[in-house]
Amino acid sequence: MTSLQDRLRDLGVQVGTSHIPPNQKTDRSHEKLVDVLPGSWEETPAGECFVIRKDFPLDTQHGCRSLYSEPSPKILESQFQLDGLSKLPLSNYLFIDTETTGLAGGTGTYVFLIGAAKIIDDRIHFAQFFLQDPEAESAQLAALENYASSSNVIISYNGKSFDLPRIRTRYNLHGWPDPFSDIYHLDLLHIARRLWKDSLPSCTLGDLEYHLLKLERDELDIPGWKVAEYFFSYLQDGDPYPLKHILYHNEIDVLSLVSLLGYISERLSFPLDAQYASRSDLIPVGKFLASSGETQKAIEVLSHALHKADLSQEQRIQGCLELASIHKKNDFLAEALPLWEESAQIGSLAAKIELAKFYEHQQNDYAEAIHWTLSALEGIPPAASEKDALLRSDLEHRLNRLKKKAKR
Repeated sequence: MTSLQDRLRDLGVQVGTSHIPPNQKTDRSHEKLVDVLPGSWEETPAGECFVIRKDFPLDTQHGCRSLYSEPSPKILESQFQLDGLSKLPLSNYLFIDTETTGLAGGTGTYVFLIGAAKIIDDRIHFAQFFLQDPEAESAQLAALENYASSSNVIISYNGKSFDLPRIRTRYNLHGWPDPFSDIYHLDLLHIARRLWKDSLPSCTLGDLEYHLLKLERDELDIPGWKVAEYFFSYLQDGDPYPLKHILYHNEIDVLSLVSLLGYISERLSFPLDAQYASRSDLIPVGKFLASSGETQKAIEVLSHALHKADLSQEQRIQGCLELASIHKKNDFLAEALPLWEESAQIGSLAAKIELAKFYEHQQNDYAEAIHWTLSALEGIPPAASEKDALLRSDLEHRLNRLKKKAKR
């Protein structure tokens, strides 16, 4: 696959900074950035960094919601090994998103813009740390470290795989300790995939904004794949005007993190609220709640979902199996049985296996157990995968055991 840097070279953009003549640095002067962009130069122990700062009231409209609604992190703790998260004040949260010169990572990829936000009293304080020249990177990193010094919770979108590893690489290159080495990290992409991968066109932040937050970006926005191209253009000609598009793109990304955290928390805390009760995501919401230990709430959500007439066959199977699993764990097998039977009738292999186990171990009804084992075997495709082959072997072993038990 052609890399972003290869595409930029094809466009005549030279990747890196060694090719930039010294006299072009004059075009990226302090005065020119300040004249065009709403920021200022801030002094750090490592030099000056260009920083843009904005304050947003908590009730600022962001799509169909207020920008901020107080999250309930307790419901997310057990899911992501974040024990103790709910005990931390929300002022310790840092929402972060980066723009980089490439997607591959490594030492040659600069993080030229870092957008971050935190809650201060009755407002969201937003800051962007811009790398106006690769030689000034130490000042950018020092400014970010100072901004994040009181934070011990990171909120990102794909930040575990993308943003944080690249930031850490830059600190390591300067021989500095990683300021984010001992910190909670909640990556909202992981939650989004579990809740909406089957009901939204994709789990990009843009699709979540549009479908969940009802947010439409204005004409300043650019697609993510153009961001690096605009930055390289700035490095070549010193014209800061295209940077406005990058700054807007990054700003909305960060603010959407703030709004999305509140939305997710509300969605999981009040799953059957009037605005959510008819949504197509009730089955994955119920599954998420069950795995979070919210058993009663999960039962209510899944039961409500299964009474909907517009469920697809796959959704109905998922809902029945999840609800049956909850009942089985709580030894309520009488409640689980009709759910397995309903799923089996519409072709669920997993439900047929559960019925075979139930009739063998709970009822000692070996004839019925043999029936469901044979039905499960019939459901395995002839051109089976390795996983299916192992399952077939297990079912054949079960069938032989059941036949011996029946003879006794």
